[in-house]
This record gives sequence, structure tokens and C-alpha cells, in this order.
Amino acid sequence: MNSDDKPVEIFFKIRFNTTHGDTDLYWRIIINDEEILARSLQCSVPTYSESSFDQRAGAIKYHIAGVCSEFILDEAKNAFFK
Repeated sequence: MNSDDKPVEIFFKIRFNTTHGDTDLYWRIIINDEEILARSLQCSVPTYSESSFDQRAGAIKYHIAGVCSEFILDEAKNAFFK
């Protein structure tokens, strides 16, 4: 909760990391234009498909999106959306 006792809303996008190479960081998570790499995902909130123009790639990208009130990335790089 924030100071106004309203739940925090975190908008996120998830895409497969096509450049993971020899790593196990298979997922790109975008929150507030910041990219976070993750090994696995667990979403406990509704999600939907979406597309948007990616300035860096110069192309339309497709992803899973949603809104959560809590995002956790543990030390093993497992991502949780609650």
C-alpha cells in the first residue's frame, strides 16, 4: 500500500529472451521501461497478450502483460507476480 492506502499497481510485460545463449535466463520482464532477466516465472494475476513498438529494436514486439501489486525476483532469478 502507498501513503493513500491504495494498492500499488505494477504494469509488467513478459517476453521470451531470444538471446539467452548458454544462460538459463529465458525471460525478459519489462517494468517501468527497465528490463529484468529471469530464469522462471510464476504469475498469480490475470494476464493478456499485447503488442507495442520497441524503440531499441525498431520493431513491433509481442508479449504477455498484466498488472500486479507485488513483484519478487529471488536470488535464483525466479520471478513472482502477485
